[in-house]
Amino acid sequence: MNHTVKLYMHDSFLDAFANLPKKMQKRTREFMKKFKLDPTSSAINYEKIVIFKDKSLRTVRISGKYRAIIKAPKSGNGYHLLWVDNHDEAMDWAKNKVFEWNQNTQSFQMYDVPEKEIEVTENKDKITSILGEISEADLLAIGTPEGMIKTLRKITDIEQLNEIKENLPVDNYEYLYYLLEGIALEEIIEEINAGKNDENQEQSGNAQKHVYIITEDEELESMLSGDFSKWKVFLHPSQRNLSYRDYNGAMKITGGAGTGKTVCAMHRAKYLVNKIEIFDKPILFTTYTKSLTEYLKATMKDFDLSETYLHISNFDKLIYALAKDTKYNIISQDAGYLTEKREKEIWQEVLEYLPSDKDENFFWSEYNEVLLTNDINSLEEYLSVSRLGRSVRVGRKEKIDIWKAVENYKTIKGNNYSKYELCVALIHYWKNQIEKPFSHLICDETQDFSMVELSLMRVLVEEKANDLFLVGDPFQNIYSRKINFSKSGINIRGRRSRKLRINYRTTEEIKQIAIKTIASEKFNDFDGGIENRKGYVSLMHGNQPEYLTFSSVEEEEEHILKYIRQCLSIENISPSDICICARKNTVIDEIKRMLNKAEISYADLGRNDGRSKKIQVSTFHNLKGHEFKYLLVTNVSRDNVPLLHANYEDYNNREKKQYHKQERALYYVVFTRAIQGLLITGVGEQSDWF
Repeated sequence: MNHTVKLYMHDSFLDAFANLPKKMQKRTREFMKKFKLDPTSSAINYEKIVIFKDKSLRTVRISGKYRAIIKAPKSGNGYHLLWVDNHDEAMDWAKNKVFEWNQNTQSFQMYDVPEKEIEVTENKDKITSILGEISEADLLAIGTPEGMIKTLRKITDIEQLNEIKENLPVDNYEYLYYLLEGIALEEIIEEINAGKNDENQEQSGNAQKHVYIITEDEELESMLSGDFSKWKVFLHPSQRNLSYRDYNGAMKITGGAGTGKTVCAMHRAKYLVNKIEIFDKPILFTTYTKSLTEYLKATMKDFDLSETYLHISNFDKLIYALAKDTKYNIISQDAGYLTEKREKEIWQEVLEYLPSDKDENFFWSEYNEVLLTNDINSLEEYLSVSRLGRSVRVGRKEKIDIWKAVENYKTIKGNNYSKYELCVALIHYWKNQIEKPFSHLICDETQDFSMVELSLMRVLVEEKANDLFLVGDPFQNIYSRKINFSKSGINIRGRRSRKLRINYRTTEEIKQIAIKTIASEKFNDFDGGIENRKGYVSLMHGNQPEYLTFSSVEEEEEHILKYIRQCLSIENISPSDICICARKNTVIDEIKRMLNKAEISYADLGRNDGRSKKIQVSTFHNLKGHEFKYLLVTNVSRDNVPLLHANYEDYNNREKKQYHKQERALYYVVFTRAIQGLLITGVGEQSDWF
């Protein structure tokens, strides 16, 4: 590439490119090779279009039928790639577009100029306009086009804002959405100012929110190669400031599904590896599930980071490896490991000798989440420990009986350790060691971990600048973990906590049904407060998700097969872009039988290290860390939502409420795996959850 040329590729161009037929993607890449060598060449065939509102926009010929829309500079070397499409569609897309630099926000802005004054649909339920109370100066400060201020005065809700979305710059739409969601103007202005760079304005964080600045040939080839999975490793410019900077200590990043938390974590690893000059110990990158760990390992290969510098491990595996490492001698080499199933079997044995009105699940939870989490080693300590938040209350006499059961449990289990017991042993060892095993720690899906696991993370790394980088989504807490960073020894002070609000994965319509599922619940923000959903927005729009119920399983299956065939007929959709999922394994077995009978090849997501080229079949829990263009969620009806397992009727009201919250979070996780299309089906009456 001519390195004096600055090539700005807007995400609108990438979206349009992704929808081109494969043949035209190839032609576009061939054009790009010529363009990047010399964008001023006469062979580029720039054309001025009389009907364009913005006379500075140009079309360039890709083929006889296809055109790209480009902003070429009057002077200077910055070229902006805005759109690519069929000739007529490209003309229609660009004719009312305005492309300009906004000095107030230091951002490139593009929007449709309305041909006539916009009539906003009246909302009789809301008379007062929040935006009507904002001064003109403040509306301009958040990037509002002057010609849209009169219209915005009439806007009272987000539905009305969405009607004029195309007439607003994308970043300005985000800020207006935040205002309507109740986020303070001062907070928005602060965010805008934090993204400015007065020394190099066109490379400020705000300028790069929806623009990729291409500086290397290889980077351009990767982004236009057609291997769109590679895009997952590209950090969106609006997130870059979180990953590529220094912090005085631990940093917490939260955000809804699809906001790019995992990508931020991966780039954080890259930043730390490049920053550290002498490696005497590796950086730990950990997460909860095995499937996400495998995904991280595969994706991080694109960063070309050696395992000498970066240790990627599922946390359960790491716990056992550290405990058994002969270098530390934390537990004896002949010690065994207890699975959760085996722990509960031992508790059943205990209860045969010491009968109780509480079952093995209560004792398992009490031992792990109260005694081990609080490092209780005597009856006296147990009698005085707080059990605030526990679903079952116990008195002094009951605690004495529970302690007897605990002593019997320890005798029966012998020299065998559960995961929580190993955590406690590791905490005792590492909190007293000056030399820690890792230089820094990055944790993805933080909401899945327990208090004792977070306490262990804290002692595995020296407390210092940039020590911990913890990302998660409180709304995806499907294991009902009650965690508190401060009580785990993790101090998040001042501005070392950020929230990602923009969903880059799903459409707004899919996001809304996912949020509806959990709207009645409150979720902890990891530090004793309540996480709010204000400002969580998707910039993409699409078809409304469908929820259909049928009178028989046969009718449901017939519709599912029809939907799959429709998806497969869409250009650029491969079988692996489609996933069918269900809550229960027995339903998954029925789905497999249905697909076999229809002679449709499939792969079980839970049994593959990587994604095959077949339609995917999955349980809900195995979907974590994955995404699909089209997702089918089956066996969803009033009778099946929530899933009522064998022990459900033994729960008290508080336990039932907590279980319902956990199930709602699980459906939220599932729905947000869908990118473009979501179909929900069942037999019988529809659930009122969705």
